[in-house]
Amino acid sequence: MVKHLLIVLFVLTLTACASPYPMGMSEEQWQKLTPNERQSLLLKQQEYDEQQRLQRQQAQAKQRELELALQIQEEQRLAQLYANPIEGNVVMINLLSGEYRYKKRVFQIQPISILLARGETKEIRLALRDAKGKRSSERAFVKYNSEGTGLYLYLNTPSKYNDDYIAVLRDGRWNCGSNSQHQFAYNQNESLQNLQLFVKDKNAKCRPQYSAPQHGQPYPIGRPIPNRR
Repeated sequence: MVKHLLIVLFVLTLTACASPYPMGMSEEQWQKLTPNERQSLLLKQQEYDEQQRLQRQQAQAKQRELELALQIQEEQRLAQLYANPIEGNVVMINLLSGEYRYKKRVFQIQPISILLARGETKEIRLALRDAKGKRSSERAFVKYNSEGTGLYLYLNTPSKYNDDYIAVLRDGRWNCGSNSQHQFAYNQNESLQNLQLFVKDKNAKCRPQYSAPQHGQPYPIGRPIPNRR
């Protein structure tokens, strides 16, 4: 009987299909077993289920530990950037005005100011008002890429598969502040229109770009006169 039971267990281990009988065996296999063999298989199934449960618990615990360690590491990284907001480490984005449109309804977006560090994504709530003054809100996400070259506004959770966003790319004026206007249809029902944004590097020193005077105008005092050839 033991030899027969071992053969059955080996066959059942190779069986991948789901079955209401122990160890994935078929009804035909189950019917051929003696009561003692059935009892042994039931015990084996219980042992196997318990082992699987413990393995899942251990894997979940390790996953939680890894996620916690990564979360702490990310919080420390962001804290260092916020503590040293220079060279584009932290940017301020002011959403000054705009419209959120859902189907035929139009909502005015209330102003909001956000700080973001390099590589950070924040979930925000857009405060809305309709033509009758009724208040509501809409979830959105703002992402500042790790390279420090652009900001991205999403209405759905950002991912590598989600390319529905408004992009505000660094234009050389973020140290002094840069205004821009945007509009984007995220889908056939939702869109943002006339979105007025102001972006500035936090704690940046404004150094306006020098432009040469027009023909006939004197050069500023203290600047060398270029050689004309």
